[in-house]
Amino acid sequence: KNQKPLDILAYQYDLVCNGVELSSGAIRNHDPEIMIEAFKLVGLGEDDVKAKFPAMYNAFTYGAPPHGGIAPGVDRMVMLIAGEESIREIIPFPMNKNAQDIMMDAPATVEQKQLDEVHIAIVMPEEDK
Repeated sequence: KNQKPLDILAYQYDLVCNGVELSSGAIRNHDPEIMIEAFKLVGLGEDDVKAKFPAMYNAFTYGAPPHGGIAPGVDRMVMLIAGEESIREIIPFPMNKNAQDIMMDAPATVEQKQLDEVHIAIVMPEEDK
């Protein structure tokens, strides 16, 4: 709790092959006091944390058990096996650098009728009109 952030050791693990990260995981924080202290480092006070993350904070106060996992990067493994240097070469439907999926034409324009059906109104700032 009173340690310098750069002196704290985390329970994190990675699987690396030839300098390429294939999997990554960690044991997540499950202590509400440490959660509050961690958020203070990014400028959020205790009241902010309780307001913005009430479900997580409340669960932790009841004594949530340690939890964690690992996420294998299957796409990265395939990239290595295929001998490709870019993950974009093996992803079936990659997005371009503008976050557009050119195969699906996404994101697409949303028609006003669609917005009306789900009761969404777009309100632009005055300078953008």
